[in-house]
Amino acid sequence: MVCHECGKVVLAGQRFCGNCGAALRGVTDPTEVVGTVGTAAAEVPDPGAPARIGSAPVGSAPTEAWAGDDPVWAATGAIPVVGDAVRTGDLPATELVATGPATAWPLDELPDVSGDVDVWAPASEAYGAQPAPPLTAEMPTVVVQQQVGVAPADRGRRLRPNTITGLGLVTAVAGLIGSFTVAVSVESDTRLIPTDTMPPTFRTGRWFIDDFADNLSVAVLVAAVLAIVGGIGSAFGWRWASGLAGGAGLAMGGLVALSVGLAQLPIEAAREFAAVPNSQVFTLTLTRDVGYWLLVGAGAAGVVLFFASLNDAFGDGRPGLNPWFAALGALATVTVVIGPMIPEGTAVFSDNWYRIDGVGEPPALLLMGRLIQLALLLLSGVIGYLCVRRWGLGLAIGGAAPAAWLAMSTLFDLTANPAGPAYRNPGATASELHGVTIIGVSAIVAMAILALVAAYDQASRERRR
Repeated sequence: MVCHECGKVVLAGQRFCGNCGAALRGVTDPTEVVGTVGTAAAEVPDPGAPARIGSAPVGSAPTEAWAGDDPVWAATGAIPVVGDAVRTGDLPATELVATGPATAWPLDELPDVSGDVDVWAPASEAYGAQPAPPLTAEMPTVVVQQQVGVAPADRGRRLRPNTITGLGLVTAVAGLIGSFTVAVSVESDTRLIPTDTMPPTFRTGRWFIDDFADNLSVAVLVAAVLAIVGGIGSAFGWRWASGLAGGAGLAMGGLVALSVGLAQLPIEAAREFAAVPNSQVFTLTLTRDVGYWLLVGAGAAGVVLFFASLNDAFGDGRPGLNPWFAALGALATVTVVIGPMIPEGTAVFSDNWYRIDGVGEPPALLLMGRLIQLALLLLSGVIGYLCVRRWGLGLAIGGAAPAAWLAMSTLFDLTANPAGPAYRNPGATASELHGVTIIGVSAIVAMAILALVAAYDQASRERRR
């Protein structure tokens, strides 16, 4: 059965349409009389027969009893009856909005709905508020970003001291204390009277390394600072810092070797004086003091520091540096090493390692110290530049910086008694730099600056990718 006004499906016994509110007397109540205008007698339909909807002709008026409840009749067409059921295909076109899963009931088991609520109404027409679905908390959004081409070392870092940090600190502290502590002392039990046979370099007293060359302590300070900076940077995982500490360790070893060789000068002079016959009776006491052994310990720790830094030499997963700067830097280092070995005056090249006995000749320990310093400088520069890595660049800079200070302070007379790299050239009577040494030092400083700029530019481009 449907409402005669709106065509909405209604149930038997329902008095008013739940959609339009029209009275359903004579439509859903089989006992009511559905009359037409001009009918004299009421016709009582069979209770078992379906109600005839629209039996009144179009335009007929409703009965006087309920005309006030239904002021307007909707024009409806004839609905064919198939058996006892109404074909829904012939009903007026209506569109039902499904609000949930469909439930099929037999026609004789339809639910009992009382009142005016239309159970078949869509969700927008249902009376009463529907229960809201349970709310769930919004899960936090986790964004995982992966940067291609950026090494894990470029991410957030934490300070984690390691072997390089400890060795760098030990090397720096031992070198600094040793450079400002008495290295050698020559003492006599009586006052010595100068004679014509006394060696010109002999005297009694105490020697610091600045008494041999007054720019050595600053060179040791430079190496110590680089060792500490490199050790701290290595604790953050920076490979260039590990190389810087290793290069500073090699530089400290070279400075110590040169200082130990220079410390042999007053000792050899005292031995020469003691070997000359003299009418005086005296006793000389030659002492290698605390500063001497502290310097030796600093040099040994510096060499060990270099070997410890080799652990970070390769495997950083980053592209190599510019090979042209590497080749030129290695060539500049070779030039710096060759410069102090060029003989001057009547000296020959073999004087760099061959000692001639005689007054005023350099002691063997000094010759060895010169060669050790040059060898360690060559090692740091050639290996550092040719490995074409950030570790190598740090190694080359750390190894060359103290030697560059010795060269510049000697070239520009920044101190009263300076010493260049490897002290001085064979046969030279003064601490003056050879022209090749000046060219080499200038080239190595320029290559270091250019390599740093190129490495920084490469790192910036890697971060922008």
